[in-house]
Amino acid sequence: MKKTFLLLACTALLAASLTACGEGPAENTDTDTGSSSSDSASAESKLSGTLDEKKDFMFVVTDEKGAAYEFTFDASAKPEGLDDVSEGDSVTVTYKGTVSEADPFDGTVISVEKN
Repeated sequence: MKKTFLLLACTALLAASLTACGEGPAENTDTDTGSSSSDSASAESKLSGTLDEKKDFMFVVTDEKGAAYEFTFDASAKPEGLDDVSEGDSVTVTYKGTVSEADPFDGTVISVEKN
């Protein structure tokens, strides 16, 4: 009887913990376009935060809530302003496409500006 109760309690705890882990993509409310286009791939968006990592083909920006976003780009076409910023700088990234904490970046980085 005790084993059955313990098994049921563990199963319920596991189910409850897995239910709480489903977080969707970040909601970006900081846009810089005047259009009301529903196509997010063509609209320019901005994300502000701290530049945490910078490589030849990608960089990571962490916003004020602690969410980290990875931006990838073609190494032969660096975004404007990326060479002017360093890790630890407060930056604003202008991009087209979709950015998410979990999914790979699907879009184009237009510029990176130091704040």
